[in-house]
Amino acid sequence: MIETLFPAGVHTCSLSEEVDPASLYPEEASCIPRAVPFRRREFAQGRLCARRALAALGIRNFPLLCGKDRAPIWPEGVVGSLTHCGGYCAAAVARADRFSGLGIDVEASEPLHRDLLSLVCVESEIARLEESPEGIRAVLAKLIFSAKESVFKCIYPDTGVFLDFQDCEIRLEEDTGTFAAVLRHPRLPPPLNGVDLRGRFARDPVYFYTGIARASASPR
Repeated sequence: MIETLFPAGVHTCSLSEEVDPASLYPEEASCIPRAVPFRRREFAQGRLCARRALAALGIRNFPLLCGKDRAPIWPEGVVGSLTHCGGYCAAAVARADRFSGLGIDVEASEPLHRDLLSLVCVESEIARLEESPEGIRAVLAKLIFSAKESVFKCIYPDTGVFLDFQDCEIRLEEDTGTFAAVLRHPRLPPPLNGVDLRGRFARDPVYFYTGIARASASPR
């Protein structure tokens, strides 16, 4: 499913099976010295997923460490993104000379809790949701949540700016399985402030999948 979210040049991998933490490189294991067993298995699953995606770029035996912000430190010249949800993991990677950022997110395809609606959605999004049949509004709100998570993962490594849900407006285009994202934050550089970014989404009986790839300004 996730391979449908990205253009050519982006390589993806997904895993749903449990992964033995013993598969971690020693440097990776040192990133989670006090993690509980569940977190160690989840971390190992993500690293194996990333390892397989990187192999498609010809990169092997690369320990994927964490920065101070806990975000993955991808190889030089590579952009990437990871997501975990309920025992499922996915990774997307690409060459940085073609893409300046990637974002991927997977969420359980269930309604967003009503108490979170005003936290996640801006007024214009809520207004559009109210135009949808009442029975699917909360489900679409969950999809908006996932799309914003993808956008944040795509933008943060390039800008270092932490965005809030209220800094991003999503417009879903259900007929085409795409979404448009508009970001507004005073610390974002002009090319990103107020400009539409385009992503894709998909759904199966268990999960929502959202992804976005931001092309490099000077692709080669």
